[in-house]
Amino acid sequence: MPHNDSNQTNQDSSYKQPTGHTNFFRERARMPLAQRNPALAEKIEQLRLTIAPIVHVRTGVPPPAFPSSMLQLFLLTESQLDFMAQYYSQTTPSTPNSLTATSNPLSPTNLRYAYPQTMDWSRPFLSTDPTLPENCKLTDIERLKVKMRMFARFIGMRGTETPKWEYERQVEVLRNKIERSVRDGEENMAREKFCWGKDRRMS
Repeated sequence: MPHNDSNQTNQDSSYKQPTGHTNFFRERARMPLAQRNPALAEKIEQLRLTIAPIVHVRTGVPPPAFPSSMLQLFLLTESQLDFMAQYYSQTTPSTPNSLTATSNPLSPTNLRYAYPQTMDWSRPFLSTDPTLPENCKLTDIERLKVKMRMFARFIGMRGTETPKWEYERQVEVLRNKIERSVRDGEENMAREKFCWGKDRRMS
């Protein structure tokens, strides 16, 4: 027996959403965001806050990637943060003559401390050494968060104190490095003893 789709169509078309329901959503859509979702409205206002640029002490020009708002700050990539750290002389470049660099007042070494804050990019736990195992360094996301916080502190933003999770990760990474060093040392000693024999004497 053929199925009659006309009845189903008529039933579907005859269904109407309750009037009260429709009016509720229409009225809610007309409400300001601050009333509908105060937390979201506050966050959007925070992201709109403008950031005064920090200029280079010698050129007086900020780097091209310097964020003009909080939103742009949160969208920075690690490569952009690394570039700005170098721009503000916060990383140590390879200098052919360290004596000349130290005596030159405009050298990157001296310019590093010409700003109110430093980024301290050389901290060991920020290492990306590919020879290190994963448990002996931060993940890419963790490293980005730390660098972003350091950059925010560098440009004078409030609330950039080191959070608890970062302290805990520093301790964890350091502990894993020590355990790895001890383990490697024991393996090397065992390898030497095996190769030279336990009765080997120093000449």
